[in-house]
Amino acid sequence: MTKTDVKAYLDKLEDAIDLDWERTKIDMYKRVIDFQSMPGGFETYKSRNGLEPGEWPKISTNEAIANPEKMLLRELGVVYQVVCRKSHSIPNIRCNYGTLILPSLFGTETFWMADELDTLPTNKPLGEQAIDRILAAGIPDLNAGFGRQVFETAEYFKQMLAPYAKIREAVHIYHPDLQGPIDVVELLWGSDMFYAFYDQPEKIKAIAELVTQTYIRFLKRWLELIPPRDPKYMAHWGRYWKGQVLLRDDSIVNLSEEMYREFVKPYDERVMETFGGGAIHMCGHVDHCIDAMCDSKWLTAINVSQPHLNNMPRIHAATIGRRLVLDCPKSRHMNGLDVSRGVIFSAIADE
Repeated sequence: MTKTDVKAYLDKLEDAIDLDWERTKIDMYKRVIDFQSMPGGFETYKSRNGLEPGEWPKISTNEAIANPEKMLLRELGVVYQVVCRKSHSIPNIRCNYGTLILPSLFGTETFWMADELDTLPTNKPLGEQAIDRILAAGIPDLNAGFGRQVFETAEYFKQMLAPYAKIREAVHIYHPDLQGPIDVVELLWGSDMFYAFYDQPEKIKAIAELVTQTYIRFLKRWLELIPPRDPKYMAHWGRYWKGQVLLRDDSIVNLSEEMYREFVKPYDERVMETFGGGAIHMCGHVDHCIDAMCDSKWLTAINVSQPHLNNMPRIHAATIGRRLVLDCPKSRHMNGLDVSRGVIFSAIADE
């Protein structure tokens, strides 16, 4: 793969972009965020035409991680489909190294997936015994682990996209997967972390505090490198939300609402407040925490990935009732609910 190869595909993408349509999409998302009427809900997967995109190179996950040129082309492959089909999705790309970015700063070992699985790697947890060492060491070097690679890849993205006016406007570079503070603690500690909520609550809070400080420092550096397009909004996962950060709270599936309030929410709130608000993503059954989560000054949107595992009327009331955007797959579990305001359907649920 050479710069010439990359340039040929960038030229192809530049020619395919319709800036009038991309600007219209941003206006549509702002209407959703402002709770203007969108009968039937706003469906990101809808397209304005049935045009199929042309040829684009097939690049595996492991190939992309090993080579920034291939990373850029892999990320832009989805963007090319979006702009050719004129879908409602926002064209965006990221430095896509998976959930292990922040854990790797603390010295975790990477667990690579087989090439044929085409799946992002994760990290091997360090275990409880390493937590004291991590706490004693303090905030790690942001260039440790995958940190330097993330920042260098972002610089490469900027360099390669700079000559292309339409790509620069239409294609958003969004922040890498930093998870959420408690998810990073689990990635560092391992599943034994859940015993520690009872046995060592102060240690849980101490490591969550350190991870939160590291998270904030890393994201500040990222935003210096890739400044927000708009101080009020961000593109992420092909959507458009208020704020500058998307947290992941997958670990709360195993926690009570009381534990969420004590061990998770304060650290999430710190991150969102630092960056002017943000959204939270959750996998699994999470409606037991939804009221506590949505009672937040800094939250702007909720992304729930599995409606069939949740009480969607409860989630709808907690979000839409507070004028928070609800982003989720379209599902029969929302039948009868008003989806005309503040609802983004990211996919059609496979139940």
